[in-house]
Amino acid sequence: MYTDSIDKFARVGAGKVSAIARTPLGFLIGSAMAGAYIGFGDILMFSVGSHVGPAYVHLIMGAVFASALTIVVFAGSDLFTGTAMYMPLAVLRGESGVVGMVLVWAICWIGNLIGAVALAAILHAAGGGVLLTDGSGVFYKVVVAKMSASGEQLFARGLLCNWLVCLAIWMAARTENDAAKLGLIFWPIFAFVAGGFEHSVANMFVFALALMADHPADITFAGAVHNEVFVTLGNLAGGAIFMGLGYWLQDDGVRQPSKVPASPTGVRVGKN
Repeated sequence: MYTDSIDKFARVGAGKVSAIARTPLGFLIGSAMAGAYIGFGDILMFSVGSHVGPAYVHLIMGAVFASALTIVVFAGSDLFTGTAMYMPLAVLRGESGVVGMVLVWAICWIGNLIGAVALAAILHAAGGGVLLTDGSGVFYKVVVAKMSASGEQLFARGLLCNWLVCLAIWMAARTENDAAKLGLIFWPIFAFVAGGFEHSVANMFVFALALMADHPADITFAGAVHNEVFVTLGNLAGGAIFMGLGYWLQDDGVRQPSKVPASPTGVRVGKN
């Protein structure tokens, strides 16, 4: 039923493992670019949403943040939250080993963090834009709320977020029409931001910028780590279980084991 899409994402996952083996620095750079692209979405979201009335703020912020994933998809880069879906599919299809999956997750997460922090440092040097000037009240309020939420809440919000993010990636990959991709990316991202869910990479940029600035006392590095741990785990669960495993279990090909076994760390043995 979904064989073509699953096989497509499984090959993408295998390609990421191969890319790390060939040029780990190149993969890290591609991941850093994705972290910066998501950060640009944060900048736009807070810039246009900081002075909007309470009745419309979620609508406006949700509508504009879709630009972040749109840039990632069309420009090409490696986003951790997307790997949460397609790397498990690569393992389930026998295109990659578990060690390879975890390696992709780890390097991609670190690369996203590097890109997000670099963009935050540049924006801070540039004066902080709306986020650190006339919109700082809203910005810091959001950061404090993210850092003070319980681990259970953060995990659940991270799960819901990446269920929607991976749904956007899944749908966009099922069409070759670029105009259709724009609409298919927009709605799930709009839903996750308007719903107040948590995206680990978007939070990387927000926390980095807040910590670099003259921030309130209740914004701390420990609070950032607390958020990132639970949101990252939730993002992994949302992408791997609710999207990757969910579609794999529906597929007719689930009962057809790979003819060529995967090595523990990489792509199928004997494949190019």
